[in-house]
Amino acid sequence: MNRRNFLKTSGALGVPTLFGAGQLAAAPLSALNQLLLSSDTDRVLVLIQLTGGNDGLHTLVPLDQYANLAQVRSNIILPQNSLLGLTPNAAFHPVMSGMQNLFLDGKLSAVQSVGYPNQNRSHFRSMDIWTSASAADVEETTGWMGRILTEDHPDFPTGYPNPEFQDPLAMVMGTVVSATCQGEVANFSLAVRDPFNFTYIAPGSNTPIPDNNYGDELLFVRQTIAQSNAYGDRVTNAASAGDSQATYPETRLGEQLRNIATLISGGLQTKVYIATIGGFDTHANQIASGDSTQGEHANLLADLSASIAAFSEDLTSLGLQDRVLGMTYSEFGRRIRSNQSFGTDHGTAAPLFLFGGCVAGGILGSSPIIDPQVDPYEGVPMQYDFRDIYGSIMTDWLDLDINLVESLIYPGFTYLPLLQGCALLPVEWLSFSALGRERNIRLEWQTATETGNLGFEIERSTDGRYFSQIDFVRGVGISNSVQDYEYLDRTAVQGPLYYYRLKQLDNDGRSSYSPVRTARLSGTAIGDWQVGLPAPNPVDEQTTIQIFAPVDARADFELFDQQGRRLQAGQLSLIGGRDNRIPLSVGQLPAGIYTWRVKAGGQSHSRRLIKR
Repeated sequence: MNRRNFLKTSGALGVPTLFGAGQLAAAPLSALNQLLLSSDTDRVLVLIQLTGGNDGLHTLVPLDQYANLAQVRSNIILPQNSLLGLTPNAAFHPVMSGMQNLFLDGKLSAVQSVGYPNQNRSHFRSMDIWTSASAADVEETTGWMGRILTEDHPDFPTGYPNPEFQDPLAMVMGTVVSATCQGEVANFSLAVRDPFNFTYIAPGSNTPIPDNNYGDELLFVRQTIAQSNAYGDRVTNAASAGDSQATYPETRLGEQLRNIATLISGGLQTKVYIATIGGFDTHANQIASGDSTQGEHANLLADLSASIAAFSEDLTSLGLQDRVLGMTYSEFGRRIRSNQSFGTDHGTAAPLFLFGGCVAGGILGSSPIIDPQVDPYEGVPMQYDFRDIYGSIMTDWLDLDINLVESLIYPGFTYLPLLQGCALLPVEWLSFSALGRERNIRLEWQTATETGNLGFEIERSTDGRYFSQIDFVRGVGISNSVQDYEYLDRTAVQGPLYYYRLKQLDNDGRSSYSPVRTARLSGTAIGDWQVGLPAPNPVDEQTTIQIFAPVDARADFELFDQQGRRLQAGQLSLIGGRDNRIPLSVGQLPAGIYTWRVKAGGQSHSRRLIKR
């Protein structure tokens, strides 16, 4: 993106300084095809920018590569016994207990080695690529969210705000609007430092506007001031009506996330919030002298972890946990080898984190391979293109059509199953699985309550992008108890990996999609691990779960309560090429909701159990 054009259209040329640190700095609201104004979905996206390039290998440590990592990072390596375990192959930095608890509770996911082809190691250019979702060799003048808003509101900023769109769609918790929300003509985001403290800005005189460049700039400033004044009452009223019940760290990020929770609970219809934490450009003194678990990077990670944990706790106590999806991002990771200044230099890919009540949980991808002879300039190789994460959020969270996503992001978009769908269906959703068998693929799903549920269209794809309906399963309609559904796809053939999703239909015509699940017929040469649903559920002494293992293997399992405390742990012996029926023993536990997690084939699968 051209820096001068961005500053001109965003209002960063002077306008934020007119408002001061606590004021507003531009922009209106769009409907995202009316979805984001719907009280039935009411989903919110929170983006947290880690400015400077976060060291992913010092954040999410690959335990299966630890010995090699210690060789190439001997002066900053974290002691293995200090790490916070997540899976047998991955652990968090020891200061990240808040995010570890969220992970173990199934409310946080990690995506390994996220980046883009031909990584640019310039701070500005790389962040420009992330905010615009452009290729490394293309300069895009709009942001990825801005293109969505422009699609819906091509006339903006003329006529905004208005009675139909009274609140801003996007909000930056700071003093400068975000390039992520840059549209064709103007920036759609509103910069707010302190939502409780808005001061009316005098609009100035009404003198005629000259027909020249100066007139264009004057018109832009007048529109920005008028819009900011109009939004001021909406923002401050929501802040006053809202609530925050968690204890946040006394940091700038903690303050930003606390304000976001307050505004959401106060009824503001803003659907995209952007928070920022800086300082990740750790070329020197990344660790404290004599203690690699402390230091500059540890302080940043402690702030990030505690702030996200408090935000999640706040959303849960306010009943908002299934309405909000959070995502972290940074312009790049660091190099694999540390430098002689006890720091790390600009690299390539790094882990990205998603959090909220609707994330799929677990870790997507494998640990980055650490070569003890790695070149000093080498970064972590990319496993996942960040644009595929954007596109998957747009399809599953913003409910945008796949063809529109491809046109707004890039034609090569590949869907990634990042969400488990708890907020996507207008029924209380428990789980959905696909299990490959010898002659059919069994789909199983459960709902806890239903109101006016007409039923489920079964949709299938062979590429994860284009789905077609193959059948329909009628819903119970109205129910306050757990309902079990099953469908057998007898048209599947040997070989392909199939993608399945459910389109839930309400009697009043509303509809929404489940997450995507994959399966192959068993016996396929490249068959994959599959984990079924607990049955019966609510659980009793006869409850079992089926696991298909492509090869003979041992798997680790754990059982957690709602507070993330591990109650059980052990290993399973699985026979390859068949369904293994595993008994679940929860007879001595009190009534409640539990999470059973099995780690098999380099993957983590979680299932919810209800004990009554």
